[in-house]
Amino acid sequence: MPRPTLTAAQGMMNAMPDSPTTDAPLATYATAAQQRAYIAAMKKIRQARKPGEPVRVYVCASPHIARRRHWDERLAKIRHRLPGVQLVQFDDVFTPENYTEKWPELSPTFDGMVVVGTPKRGLQGHVYRLGEVARLEVIDLVKTGRPVLLHARRYGLIPFVDCKIHRVGENILRTKVTVPDGWDPSDYEPTLQAALRALRPRSTEAESHRGADAPSHLAHPFAAPPR
Repeated sequence: MPRPTLTAAQGMMNAMPDSPTTDAPLATYATAAQQRAYIAAMKKIRQARKPGEPVRVYVCASPHIARRRHWDERLAKIRHRLPGVQLVQFDDVFTPENYTEKWPELSPTFDGMVVVGTPKRGLQGHVYRLGEVARLEVIDLVKTGRPVLLHARRYGLIPFVDCKIHRVGENILRTKVTVPDGWDPSDYEPTLQAALRALRPRSTEAESHRGADAPSHLAHPFAAPPR
C-alpha cells in the first residue's frame, strides 16, 4: 500500500537547495565550513544528552524496500553501527490512515533518521532516489539540526551533509541523493564520527570506556560494519 502524502512540511521544500556539482572524485560534497558547522552541531547534541536517556532513530524506507527478504539483514547492519539505539520503523508507530496526523506529533521524538533509498540502476550504488514522503520527512529532521544519514549497501552510513542533494520533478518533488565517489567507509569521515557519537546513548558511551570488559561493539564504536 503506498504511503500517504505529507502536506505539513510543504513550505520547507526549498530548505534543501541543490548542492554544487563537481566532476572531481571527492570524499564529501560539503565545504570545510559546512563540515565544521555540522561537527559542532553534533557535539552539542551529544553533550546535551542525559545519562540513561533513550535514543530513537527513525528508519525511513519505502514499503517495497522494507518488505524485501533481506530487510532484517539490512536493519542488523544499521543497528550494529548504532549500538543501544532504538530503531523505529513506519509500521511500529504509524498506519497509512493515521500517518499524516501522527507525523507532526511523533517526529520531534526521533533523535535522528536513517534513510534507505532506492538505488538508481547502472550508477554503482552512488545515486539514490527518495519519494515525495521521504523527501519531506528528511526536510523535517534536517531543519531541526538532528542527524540524518543515508544507508547505502556498499558504503554503510553516510551523513546527508556529505552527499549531493538534487531536487527532481515539477508537480511532485522528489530527491536524488548522490554519494561522493571518494567515500570510503573505512576512512570514517569526521562528520560520520560526529553523527555516530551524537546518536550514542550516554550509558553506551560510558560502557565503551570500561576497557576489555566491555562488549566489542561498545569498546570500539567505530569498528568496521559487517559486510
